[in-house]
Amino acid sequence: MTEPTDALLTSGVLARLVGLAAASRNPGAAPLEDELQRFSRLMRDSHTIAWVMPFEAVASLLDGLADECGTERFTTRPAVFRDRLARAAGDEPADAFLRSLAELVRDPWFGVAPGYDELPLSQWEALARFDVVNEFASQLPTGEYGIDPEAEARDLVAMDHPDCHDRIADLAGQAQRLLCMFRSPAELDAAFAPVMPSVTDARLRLLLAAVHAHFAEQH
Repeated sequence: MTEPTDALLTSGVLARLVGLAAASRNPGAAPLEDELQRFSRLMRDSHTIAWVMPFEAVASLLDGLADECGTERFTTRPAVFRDRLARAAGDEPADAFLRSLAELVRDPWFGVAPGYDELPLSQWEALARFDVVNEFASQLPTGEYGIDPEAEARDLVAMDHPDCHDRIADLAGQAQRLLCMFRSPAELDAAFAPVMPSVTDARLRLLLAAVHAHFAEQH
């Protein structure tokens, strides 16, 4: 039987943390400390996430799961999570690994997220934070076939009309945030080239202008 709390282990915060820890053991992968700081940066950059799931709550969930390790109840947890946890823990007992992870999350170091010049965006972080921008930017033309990029951006934004307030608002928010995050177009383009090559300063400005034009004309 699947318990409601199993969602935390398959798609919630515990699944994400343990998944990052497991992935960090792959050859050539980013160190766990870097991935944890990216995770911290993701949480701290959203007031909503930080309000709903503060770091102290995340650490408590990890401790609670550590208490469950070795019990009959733990054997009923999703097999995919238990396998991922075993990979993440390596030679360390699963409960000890979870407690050490909880201590890292509680450590003040975890809450001090480095800038993008010090710790570049990873692909998973970029997709988690800027998925809507990526979706729209990847559909914009690159100047071929004589297509007017401004008209194409307006047409792309208009496709969500009339039920466009939520998603287009997300698009505008993500685009504006990105334009404010970097000191120059060159820095923005360089940061996203390895992880989200469709996201460029020029395309963000096209999309943002198209959103403003759409709402001025249609709403």
